[in-house]
Amino acid sequence: MTSIPPSSSGGRSAAARRQLAAVYDLMYIEGKPGYEQVSFDERMFSALSDLLELLPAEGVTELLFRLSEGVPAQKVAELYNVLIWSADSRGAIDAEEIQEWFYGRQRRRIEIACQVDLFPSNSMDESQRVIKLLMERFPDLQHLLRPLAKEVKSQIKEEKAWSDYRRETFEMPKEMTPDIMKIIKNIKLR
Repeated sequence: MTSIPPSSSGGRSAAARRQLAAVYDLMYIEGKPGYEQVSFDERMFSALSDLLELLPAEGVTELLFRLSEGVPAQKVAELYNVLIWSADSRGAIDAEEIQEWFYGRQRRRIEIACQVDLFPSNSMDESQRVIKLLMERFPDLQHLLRPLAKEVKSQIKEEKAWSDYRRETFEMPKEMTPDIMKIIKNIKLR
């Protein structure tokens, strides 16, 4: 699929919309309810490359959101994942912008953000707080929020274990401190 460069920005937008639809047509949601995953037709990446040629240098995250109206949230989230984690800088997705969606009240944005490989915040304690609030506000999204909450809890546990390890490994044992202090004083006196 090759894209034809449109002559106007309106034509460019229409071409981008058509190309995005072609990308989504090459993404398939498979699996039983609760265990769905997105798979890609081998032509999807070529179609995606053509789409990237049509997108502006900035504002891609919001543009793709607007152009994806009516597309299953899981496909939109998977497209963001591919674009966030790809090495290609064209069509760069602003991960922080998607993180901000967790703080809004728009259900669709939250539904998509829950399926992008991002936490609500770089702070796991803040992520835990936000997810708890969202679970209360959007009980119908619990199937997406519970796994995210579990991952955040796992990250918190891992951070605590690493912190404890560092403290135990690099902290001077209290019973050795007076002897070490004597050595240091003797060195200073010389």
